[in-house]
Amino acid sequence: MRILHTNMLRGWGGQSNRILVEATGTRRAGHDVALAVPRDAQLGVRGKLADLTVFPHFRFRSPIIVWNFWQDIQDMRRIIDDWYPDIIHTHGSQDTWVVVAVQSLAGKKFPPIIRTKHNIFEWKPSRANKWMYGHLDAFVSISSFVDQQVAGFPGIGDKPRILIPSAPDRTALEKPCNSIRGEIPGCAPGKFLWGSTGRLRSEKGFDVLLKAFARVREKRTDAFLAIAGDGSDRAALELQAKALGLGPDALCFLGFRQDVPALLHSIDAYVLASRAEGLGTAILEALCVGLPVVATHVGGIPDSVTHEQTGLLVPSGNEVALADAMLRIMDDPALREKLKVAGKQKILYEFTEERLIERTLKFYLDVFRQHNLQ
Repeated sequence: MRILHTNMLRGWGGQSNRILVEATGTRRAGHDVALAVPRDAQLGVRGKLADLTVFPHFRFRSPIIVWNFWQDIQDMRRIIDDWYPDIIHTHGSQDTWVVVAVQSLAGKKFPPIIRTKHNIFEWKPSRANKWMYGHLDAFVSISSFVDQQVAGFPGIGDKPRILIPSAPDRTALEKPCNSIRGEIPGCAPGKFLWGSTGRLRSEKGFDVLLKAFARVREKRTDAFLAIAGDGSDRAALELQAKALGLGPDALCFLGFRQDVPALLHSIDAYVLASRAEGLGTAILEALCVGLPVVATHVGGIPDSVTHEQTGLLVPSGNEVALADAMLRIMDDPALREKLKVAGKQKILYEFTEERLIERTLKFYLDVFRQHNLQ
């Protein structure tokens, strides 16, 4: 088969990583794969490094910006006419709008369109959205929470859909690497090192994490927190940390890191205080390297973190509960060991790249056959 992935994102995150995993995995299985992305998209850059076909011609902005939208339609139409995919797999709203517009203008048999929903932000049941999603042929969800959202959207409940969770990059995560613990400013030997990763934005809940960690430090001065990531809230979070009395002997903002596997292998436990998560790829990575995990009970996180079995779950926005869970991890070595073993086993059995690719390819084939029988 020929599979064309479209994605509107320019930065790098769990969604872009999953698309790259799908694309490289399906190509290894013997299929032709291409990426249609914005000119400056990280997915396109990494796709080229992986020797994938990349069409970096797109703007993928709001359809109300008519000129950009029309240019994208023309570019997409040329690619589909020249490359002619068997499956078009969209991953965001703007790129889906472009593909559906081309489909509507085609006036001939068109490849089936599959859409993956990567986040928990609900699709508004507007007339325009009902029209767009009504033109799609099938849907993929990354977690049970997201799958329920898709199933409940008007007009698409009977269309083919499947839940296929993402998978961490075990090759990168299990590769031997040197500890970077000594490179973290302020993290003296003997500290219990907590790690957290993600974009520094409101939905990731780092403001709640800082409040919780200040409580942890009141009882355990040997605790240290390293936060890896960057974003629009960084300056505000740094001011908040100072106001909470979290100085350089307690906390370090590491900024954006390209060596997250090395960081994960260097810490003692992982914490994520998100207000919203489609699945929580960062959690999968932490579990994969065998870390005890504390996370919030939101979105798709409970698919991988079962409370008291593979990690500890707390309500979102509750710094008291978050601090208590972190202290439990620090104070109970037996609990840490139990969670580490069970968490890693869950990833090895349920969240593998092989399973992701196998289920994706089977779904492609099922949708393709059904589409051609119509």
